[in-house]
Amino acid sequence: MKKNSWFLSTAAILVLAGCVIRTEHKIDAHITLDIRHVQQQAEGVLDFIEGKSDTLPGFEDAGEPTSWLRRALDAIDPFETAHAQMNTKSAKVEEIATALRKNNDAIAKLKKDGCLGETNRGYVELRDCDALADAAAKNAAQQLVADENQGRKALYNEIARLNKDDGVTVTKVEQIYAVERLKRGKAGERYQLPPAGELFNDVKGSDIGKKLGDQCKPDAWVTIP
Repeated sequence: MKKNSWFLSTAAILVLAGCVIRTEHKIDAHITLDIRHVQQQAEGVLDFIEGKSDTLPGFEDAGEPTSWLRRALDAIDPFETAHAQMNTKSAKVEEIATALRKNNDAIAKLKKDGCLGETNRGYVELRDCDALADAAAKNAAQQLVADENQGRKALYNEIARLNKDDGVTVTKVEQIYAVERLKRGKAGERYQLPPAGELFNDVKGSDIGKKLGDQCKPDAWVTIP
């Protein structure tokens, strides 16, 4: 009797352990999918801001109630069904992205002239350059940078809010957009590489990372070759 009891207890523990491992695997896979989804969104948003597209990707407002079908499908397999439908547009994202689009040409010119650098947190910072030797020009650039960073911050906050149910933080959104901008970098422009981790590894394995060679180090400032 004791032998059977021990056997049943052991079997129960193994089953529970299996459930925990499977659940953790599902959670990790779900988080990975959610981050990949934000990366895909970033491509579409930046295409719009840079004038490559006139449409924005869909955004689901986390404040809206989730349909019974979505909840049922997620209960069955959250990894496969996560973000299957993204039809609701965020008016706030569109408003912010439209304002950033108006600044894009001026920002692009300052980057080309070596007057701006892109940090690994998704913001621009002013750098010393010949084009801003004039005090008036520098003041105008400072105001543009302030407006740009304010808009970017608002964008990242809104995107994190829309993805809050998936555990996506503002910091993660900032890093994702920084990497996407880095991948779009043009020769001669200055960028700060991501900190050590998954996103840095992604950059290191990309074409830009291979071109940088030994310069490709976490947090390093580099000039795109």
